[in-house]
Amino acid sequence: MKATIVQQPSLRLITSRSNHFPEGNQEAMQALESRLETLRKRRFYGLAYGSKAGITWFAGLAPEDDREECRFAELGFPIQEIDGGTFARMKMLDWTSKVDQIGPTFGVMISEFGIDPSRPQIEYYRSHTELHLLLPIGSA
Repeated sequence: MKATIVQQPSLRLITSRSNHFPEGNQEAMQALESRLETLRKRRFYGLAYGSKAGITWFAGLAPEDDREECRFAELGFPIQEIDGGTFARMKMLDWTSKVDQIGPTFGVMISEFGIDPSRPQIEYYRSHTELHLLLPIGSA
């Protein structure tokens, strides 16, 4: 797989924190999904923030509109704004059978491109079969 360099726009997401990475990630995603009438045409993300203490991971949902964002906020879901900018992107097909490869793939990308630690690593769940791994890097 080869990474491409992309300009990612800023994101404003409704989020749910994983209680324990990575075991709690699915539960965090389910907390968002369970409050939606349908998952069709919705954009879901994973946000990984690294520190010396480990990885803090959030499930993210792009709100359809301000009303939906307010509804989730009233339910206690934090709203996060993620700065856009330059990212290395790698597409992973059939990702549900390769979940164990997400971390190592980010690791390979970090060795090649470095990382901007001020922004999270982003997983964009484009579909049930296609995942985009987005690594924040400095300007090219």
